[in-house]
Amino acid sequence: MSRRIGVPFLGVLGLGALLVAPLACQKRDEGAGKAAPVPPLDPGSAPAAPPPPAPAAPAAPEPAPAAAAPAATPGGSITGKIVLSGPVAKAKPQGTLYLVARRISDNPSARGTLIAVKKLPATSFPLPFSLSGADMPFQNGPFDGELTITARIDQDGDPMSHQKGDVFGSLPKVQVGSHDVKLVLDQVQKETESLAGGGGPMMGQPGGGAMPAGHP
Repeated sequence: MSRRIGVPFLGVLGLGALLVAPLACQKRDEGAGKAAPVPPLDPGSAPAAPPPPAPAAPAAPEPAPAAAAPAATPGGSITGKIVLSGPVAKAKPQGTLYLVARRISDNPSARGTLIAVKKLPATSFPLPFSLSGADMPFQNGPFDGELTITARIDQDGDPMSHQKGDVFGSLPKVQVGSHDVKLVLDQVQKETESLAGGGGPMMGQPGGGAMPAGHP
């Protein structure tokens, strides 16, 4: 009796095992197809955030505008020195020196228009000088072009009279802007004369008149 019961029972167990095995394999296959859950990251092991971008370099400052060049003074100047010639130096002339610049006259026997005049002490020579627009007594044009320069040592200090024995010298043509000009006093007044007479316009007035050569 026991043998009969045991055989069917073993058959049933074998059949159950056969049914369970495929189910187990199917579960394993399904489990293998699923991705393993990712464990949460540890805050301490989280990757560091990328550093912030470096600040942009400050823009180079714009260059300061160049300083404006100073305005040029209208006209130029004539500079140089006044010297005495050998014979005149021996006479040791004394008085007031008048330095005069005039326009070149078309008439050789007439004085040109007065442009500039300067009074200098005739104490020592060589005597440096400078003539410019600042020495113009009248606004009768710019201080420019070619001029006649005359210097005279006036014994009585009166530019309207030329005393016998006054020493003078002149340069017939000097360009404004010239430097290191040498003006030699090498002539002596032979007769006393007055510019206030009928010999032409008075000193300082525009225009010209017949005057002896060498008069300022």
